[in-house]
Amino acid sequence: MTPTNRLQSTVLRDRFIATMEQANLMRAIIEADQPVRDADIAFRAEMLTLLGQQTIREDEARARAEAEANNKNRWFAAAAGGVLLTVGAVVIGPALAVGALNLVGFSAAGPVAGSLAATIQSIFYGGAVGSGSLFALCQSAAMGGIVVGSAAEIAAGVAALGAGAGLLGGMGAGDPDNNDEDAAGSNNDDNPRIN
Repeated sequence: MTPTNRLQSTVLRDRFIATMEQANLMRAIIEADQPVRDADIAFRAEMLTLLGQQTIREDEARARAEAEANNKNRWFAAAAGGVLLTVGAVVIGPALAVGALNLVGFSAAGPVAGSLAATIQSIFYGGAVGSGSLFALCQSAAMGGIVVGSAAEIAAGVAALGAGAGLLGGMGAGDPDNNDEDAAGSNNDDNPRIN
């Protein structure tokens, strides 16, 4: 709520209280005259309606502010989750690549006898593997061409992946029926808006 709205709300409440105090002092006069009593009842009802409308406006403004803050928090969570996933993938990607190469038979000492890599070499290349070929690139990577981080770095990469996935996965958590428009006070049948 802006300072101007807060001031207007305070002034309205102060005037209402002062008017009601005056009306209470005149209670005997009001009760004695039926038209004055009817006017007093109508006035009190109108003042209560105005105060209720002001409260609804304040609640709507508060709900809009909360929805905007939630949207900002979601954006920051998405950005942080994306960064953590990227960092984790960069850190553990080389280890996964070398692990996959080792799995098919590329090792730090050359192709492992009897492995898929040795079979591919014998079928397609024989003893002369061309420089720059896919086979040569894979063997080079397995022999240290890809720098793999330490165990601590890989563990940190896995933790970053987990944290990033948790942030991105947590963004969808919560009540699926609750959306920002309802939080900001949309006009629906269950919650009519008074302007």
